[in-house]
Amino acid sequence: MSRCFTVRKLLVALVALATLPAAEKSAQAEKSAKGPARWEETIRRFEAADRASPPPKGAVLLVGGSNARRWTDVGTYFPQQHVINRGFGGALMSDVLHFADRIVLPYAPKAILLNAGGNDLSSGQTPEQVRDAARAFVARVHAALPETRIYPIAVPPVLRAAGLPGAMATIQKTNALLAELARSEKNVEFVDLFTAFLDADGRPRTELFVEDGTHFSPKGYAILTGLLRGKF
Repeated sequence: MSRCFTVRKLLVALVALATLPAAEKSAQAEKSAKGPARWEETIRRFEAADRASPPPKGAVLLVGGSNARRWTDVGTYFPQQHVINRGFGGALMSDVLHFADRIVLPYAPKAILLNAGGNDLSSGQTPEQVRDAARAFVARVHAALPETRIYPIAVPPVLRAAGLPGAMATIQKTNALLAELARSEKNVEFVDLFTAFLDADGRPRTELFVEDGTHFSPKGYAILTGLLRGKF
């Protein structure tokens, strides 16, 4: 009886999946995929947009996780620049590296704003693994585009980290390793967002985040803009 019920549920699920619109099927497949493959449909949409309206070479590229993706009006913060946003929410540093040949190198950007690392830590990776992925990304980019300037943006002091033992120290270690990497590489400059997001008592500034305490508010993006202004 139990086995029959299980089979019946499976058949219902398969029928439901078969009736889903193609876009919804793709979204569900992407969500269930593991590793960089989970972003394949997102990357294909970027590529389709590029074919429909090719972005100019020599622009500024914003790439990384959700704080990049959610910065939909980034161009208004840098009115003198053409900024291409290729953020995909939840992206790890290793995901950005994986897709560099498809959503980084084709643009031949003059500058890359690299917003990644926090998701890596949340998924259990170490600060050293974040640093190593960032180093590999720099090497990949500079092998093809040696004059492109790369700006790794510090992992921010998200509000939930302030209440977790060791979390802030892990973020600080990650940022220290990224800063060290930048000092050792030509055309790489670390952007110390972490310090700028702290108040005088060393606590995260809540007004720089939206309600979830992770994603930036307009004031947070304004702080980041100030740190980047004049660099490219």
